Amino acid sequence: MLRVEAWGDGVLPRRTSEKYSLWLVPGGEVYERLASLLDVLSVRHGSPRFAPHVTLLGSIAAPRHEVLQKAAQLAAALRAFPLRLERIDYLDEYFRCLFVRVALTRPLRDAYRRTCGIFSCGNPHSFMPHLSLLYGNFGPELKEAVKAEFGPRLDLAFKARCLHVYSTQGETHRWRRVARFGVE
Repeated sequence: MLRVEAWGDGVLPRRTSEKYSLWLVPGGEVYERLASLLDVLSVRHGSPRFAPHVTLLGSIAAPRHEVLQKAAQLAAALRAFPLRLERIDYLDEYFRCLFVRVALTRPLRDAYRRTCGIFSCGNPHSFMPHLSLLYGNFGPELKEAVKAEFGPRLDLAFKARCLHVYSTQGETHRWRRVARFGVE
């Protein structure tokens, strides 16, 4: 919900909601392996810790009840599908500093399109699925060194069985899961 207040000669929107993200989180051994890798990188480089996840949709600014209602609707429409991690890559962006690309398969593409439809957002053609390994503002030398250490690929796969709703308001250490919906 967006509330508009008058300010001088124009109007400025004021958000009256928190910020949420929809995550696909691996389970079992894959989760443990990735969590261990993320912890090592976080400690080594003094960067924030976070749970391993593939963001299906981020930065949702809406009231919690609305996000949960739409997330439940989305989860009811989805079926479990495989996710495959591939090559390690990086960008000059804080949250995509160093990441593993996720194969953009038909089931993942369809899940994203359905998400965009339910949440009335995004451009289905601009989706770049990934699993972040490191958050921060690091130079390409460090990113290349990490890639050299772990190799160019991280060939892991897992099944997306749950849709997690995270509150991603504020600093990374304050992020919390607020709901989990099965998609089997």
